[in-house]
Amino acid sequence: MRQKKFLYAGIGGTVAIAVIIIVIVLLPNISNPSTDNTDQSQISPLDLSFSYEEANSNLRTSLRSHEINMSRPLQFFSQADINQYCHFFSDDKKQALVKFCTSTVLQDKNRNFLGNINMVGSTRAPGLVIAAVQTDPALSTLNDVKTIFSAVINETTCDCWDKEKPRGYTTLSDMIDAFRDFHISGKKPDSTSQSVPLGSEHFELELTTNQNGYLWKLLVAR
Repeated sequence: MRQKKFLYAGIGGTVAIAVIIIVIVLLPNISNPSTDNTDQSQISPLDLSFSYEEANSNLRTSLRSHEINMSRPLQFFSQADINQYCHFFSDDKKQALVKFCTSTVLQDKNRNFLGNINMVGSTRAPGLVIAAVQTDPALSTLNDVKTIFSAVINETTCDCWDKEKPRGYTTLSDMIDAFRDFHISGKKPDSTSQSVPLGSEHFELELTTNQNGYLWKLLVAR
């Protein structure tokens, strides 16, 4: 099981939220990858069962119904761009598995910045989905975290939480509340949940205290 997850261990401590915003302003029309960049290797057990285009489109539609705006994805496929904008792993071997990356920006109905959804992996399919949401110290936008994470989990794993109740939690909201309480009561700036199986995938929660409040991360992989 551990060999299937290029996954959680070694992911960088901070998702480059500010960098992605700058990229969207400066590079609004990045083209699709050419066939020369297409990964022709065999299908990897790391690949999730959906395409970048499918997942981003479905997430955009789902979040719009909750008055959360998701930008159209930027696509990064050159090694230079991946190294600059999609460098999420401190482990060089894990980072070398990233051949393609998409990034979107999330905003509330008033166009206030919330976070990003990034997908990385082969050019065929994502191997890891990272949703990152910043909240203020009072956690006034915690419901947005729950809405975004719920949409990501339903789209990238399965719409089966009610049936499986992972870790015994009746809802994802209950799990997030418990994770918040665990983090706030602790003494460390970073907290990471155990890997949680759901459907045929796994997900993990991370929470970091920073100068702006709290950075929430959801990571989904095989």
